[in-house]
Amino acid sequence: MANGKFNIPVADDCEKAITLESKEKVTVSLKYWHSGVQCLSEWQKAELGKLSKLIDKVQKLTVSEIKTDPGLYWKSHKGPPATGFSRPSGLSKDVQLCELRAGSKARIHGAIVETTFYLVWLDRVHAAFPDGK
Repeated sequence: MANGKFNIPVADDCEKAITLESKEKVTVSLKYWHSGVQCLSEWQKAELGKLSKLIDKVQKLTVSEIKTDPGLYWKSHKGPPATGFSRPSGLSKDVQLCELRAGSKARIHGAIVETTFYLVWLDRVHAAFPDGK
């Protein structure tokens, strides 16, 4: 990518980079998984099936598709999570947390960085951000 003065990417090159990034499918990572909040063993069989389908779907989409897919209900969080949901120390505070719907109440929370969704918490009863913050 060519750079303009002060090592800032030239606008045309930025558009190319965005186009390439937007076509790349998302991967799901457990790098920042925080199992101390909720374990998979707490989920019922039907809920686990929905979670599995959600993860499969996410991996077939781009970041922009995830954010606009009406079935995923992607939402970014602005405030702190409820008590008991602590942010992993290795995940920068500059990275915004978000949620995806895994069922009528169930959510998964994490962060999207470039083309990776880092799964941080399972939230079977929508307790991490119950008022939508």
